[in-house]
Amino acid sequence: MWNFVRRAVRRNYGQDKEYYRIIDELFGFVPHNIELYKLALIHKSASLVLADGRQINNERLEFLGDAVIEAVTSDYLYIEFPDRQEGFLTQLRSKIVSRQSLNTIARTIGLDRYVIANPTGSTNQKHIYGDAFEAMIGAIYLDQGYEFANRLLINNI
Repeated sequence: MWNFVRRAVRRNYGQDKEYYRIIDELFGFVPHNIELYKLALIHKSASLVLADGRQINNERLEFLGDAVIEAVTSDYLYIEFPDRQEGFLTQLRSKIVSRQSLNTIARTIGLDRYVIANPTGSTNQKHIYGDAFEAMIGAIYLDQGYEFANRLLINNI
């Protein structure tokens, strides 16, 4: 009971209330671990550097999200096209998970308004929003689980 109350207070009145609002606006749910989503919004070009030299950015979440998106897409195509060969499935998956497609999805849902990036610090500016989308999916996977991420991708994207 107290965990619920504590989360509700943090979500509505805490310093991170704007992040909770953003995730609810973009994806339609309230996260458990808001720190994952805050990290997912920090592109490598705007990395925070710790005293020990480690960089804080969304690259690791991007790596994880990429794998989740590919797995969900592969599973969906395998079920949707039971009579098609591997080559067809691979080509279709490549189109769905392409950088251009992920950038379009990120812009369509409005993620581009919230990504923290240094426009002069990145050589891959055209990838920033797709990268952030992958990072968000990685955060959703860690925070809510694979089934939730699967349903979100299949039903809404």
